[in-house]
Amino acid sequence: MTHSRRSILAGVGAAVLASTLGPLPAFAADPLVIGVFGPMTGERSALGLRFREAVEMFIDEKNAAGGIAGRPLEALIEDSRGVPREAANIAQKFADNPDLLVVIGGQTSTESMAAGPILAEAHIPQIAPTAGHPDYVKISPYQFRTTPTHPSMVEPHVKMLVDRLGMTKIAIVYFKDDWGLITNEMVSKRLKEMGIDVVLSEAMIPETRDFRPLITKIKASGADGVFLASHYAESALFMQQLRQADPALKVAATDTLNDPKFIELAGPASEGVVMPTPFQPLAPQAKAFTEAYEKRFGKLPNYYSAFTYDAMLIATSAMEALAAKGEPITRDALRAQIADGPAIEGVSGTLKYQGSGDLGPREVNYIIVKDGAYAPY
Repeated sequence: MTHSRRSILAGVGAAVLASTLGPLPAFAADPLVIGVFGPMTGERSALGLRFREAVEMFIDEKNAAGGIAGRPLEALIEDSRGVPREAANIAQKFADNPDLLVVIGGQTSTESMAAGPILAEAHIPQIAPTAGHPDYVKISPYQFRTTPTHPSMVEPHVKMLVDRLGMTKIAIVYFKDDWGLITNEMVSKRLKEMGIDVVLSEAMIPETRDFRPLITKIKASGADGVFLASHYAESALFMQQLRQADPALKVAATDTLNDPKFIELAGPASEGVVMPTPFQPLAPQAKAFTEAYEKRFGKLPNYYSAFTYDAMLIATSAMEALAAKGEPITRDALRAQIADGPAIEGVSGTLKYQGSGDLGPREVNYIIVKDGAYAPY
């Protein structure tokens, strides 16, 4: 296998980017191959870039330290463009590669769930850094994640809207995909249980560019605040048009807007948007990671970076544990070791699976866009 390969593969209707990361020292043994997929191109490419950066940094660090039991790590990165059908095609390609042991990806719940059954049938462990839909880990015992689940984020979202921002009449705008639908459903239910008026609940249709009819509905509803559960590209355009109509309406969002690309695209319209974050780059356990990431890439890591790095840590810690026991590193052995392994201290906190593909509780804080950057709220 050629460790320095970088190739472009043609896909049906799209370019599929595949690459092998990490300048390797001289290794005598075969590599340990990890599949990675996410939106490396398209409207969510800034998030796919975070996946790539974290994987590249992790592999370079690990290989520079001698790899695992004398074997180098190798990553095969594929571009899903955030499209479920592409994710499924990639999963089949990974499944057909006998050298591939574990998969990191995808970015959305929808693409992660499209790939999941194929990977499960091939007995390949899948660690999705940012797929929070409750049904994702129900696919099979081979599905894991590093992000908090959607149900676990309901209370932080509600606390942000009601306690922190004082909203009493809330308009919910959500992206029409698996993640957006379940987020709207769960947050709406909890708000209504608390006696808070959800005066509007409206889906943001993919590919929409004119949000003025939706904004007219928001203003007519009497909402004193908006909860925005959407992705950064669509949200940036929505915010620009919202601020033209109402410069002062309170807006809170999901952590999907925690990337500088949102601020870049939305410009001044991003000011004042509040969101939760399950990762603090200045937390003690993240200090070395943050410094190395900022030095290498010229920017702070966000939770996409951190959860991908921790997914790599989980996968490779399982490899190291098997090697230390003298056991073969196989797909099924990795799945069992990931599920039952001891707690690991990651850059986003303690990593320990709780009898399923879900980690234990994660601390959640809040940030606000202020003066063109993210600041504690």
